[in-house]
Amino acid sequence: MSESFLHYIWLHQYFDKSDLHTTAGESLVVFKQGTLNTHAGPDFLASQLVIGDLHWAGNVEIHVKSSVWHQHQHQKDEAYENVILHVVWEDDQPVQRMDGSFIPTLILKGRVQEKLMVGFRSLMNSTHSIPCARQLTTVPALVIHSMMDRALIQRLEKKSEEVLHLLKLNVGDWEETAYQLLLRNFGFKVNADPFFQLAKRLPVKILRKHQNHALAVEALLFGQAGFLTSRTRDPFVQELFKEHFFLSRKYQLQEEILSPAQWKFLRLRPANFPTIRLAQVAAVICSQPSIFSSLIELRSLENLTQFLNQKLSTYWLSHYRFGVKAKKTVSGLGQSSMENIVINTVVPLLVAYSRYHDDVTFLDQATHWLEQLRPENNRITRLWKEAGVNPQHSFDSQAEIELYNHFCLKRHCLQCNIGANLLKPL
Repeated sequence: MSESFLHYIWLHQYFDKSDLHTTAGESLVVFKQGTLNTHAGPDFLASQLVIGDLHWAGNVEIHVKSSVWHQHQHQKDEAYENVILHVVWEDDQPVQRMDGSFIPTLILKGRVQEKLMVGFRSLMNSTHSIPCARQLTTVPALVIHSMMDRALIQRLEKKSEEVLHLLKLNVGDWEETAYQLLLRNFGFKVNADPFFQLAKRLPVKILRKHQNHALAVEALLFGQAGFLTSRTRDPFVQELFKEHFFLSRKYQLQEEILSPAQWKFLRLRPANFPTIRLAQVAAVICSQPSIFSSLIELRSLENLTQFLNQKLSTYWLSHYRFGVKAKKTVSGLGQSSMENIVINTVVPLLVAYSRYHDDVTFLDQATHWLEQLRPENNRITRLWKEAGVNPQHSFDSQAEIELYNHFCLKRHCLQCNIGANLLKPL
């Protein structure tokens, strides 16, 4: 037995309510079970009960064993003084308020259907990554879709919270925030951290001062990334080295240079090398007056292609890294990479901006983007496909990722519409 299961039972009132009475023998009628409290304090708030001849309004606390009340020191916490009912599976110790009065207790053991408990244990002990994988075909499509919608909104809210937190650190500067998010995304999974560290150490406002001088922008990016720590015979690198030497001292950036060891090349295709990604970033910065405005005003993948696939400087048309000439002309970002940037940079920015200004227009645009993009293909989406749930677009695949990470992995089946439907008594 678990406390979360008892929360679920009380929330949905899935127990035998005939001849209810407290451990003291008083009759009990539940008018309103209350609202589940996800914060500190009693488990259910604003409950309404009739105990004996009295109508009570207050809170309900739930434990597997009543003695847990004392283990958690609730008897010393004023937040629990308004508890009007203690709901337990087993009553092994009476509990009291601060004034010594006993709190009415309801025992649920013997009042819950065995089928419900067996179903719960089946989900909790499932060996499948998605606990309900074998039972999904029995769940109505409407229930699955509603849960996917809920999971997506939850994911978007979490991502927007991260953006708003970053915005706060940047003292309300949306341009700096968008720049940092974009650079982190350009690193994708493997080099996301060093790209993000670079963005924080090299403010976009410095790059903007040299927007019309591509060599200076590249010198700052590659220099601060740690790729220009020594001279070579390569004329282009020598030029970048000199430019960075001057600019790093002008802006006092000598202590902000990353270590070359932070960048990963191993097992990456040349098109994903951090050097070529930095060259692409430089091209974007030199071509756009504002990263933030450009991103939130995007309306199509064609617009995004125009924004991201700027012409690289001559050197990077034939190189993926310094001193090593490519066998063929270097191409721009692929479609999957651009879609990744929409999902992980553009959409979170739009949702955060929507919340910041309380304007649903940007939220609508974010969901529209997700509905226009192909579904992602990764380990999690493949698990859902094996279970019979096929995403139609990125809206679905993002929802599947959130549902898996927040509910399936943590076995929060009772908080999931799908799990609740499977456990619903006949």
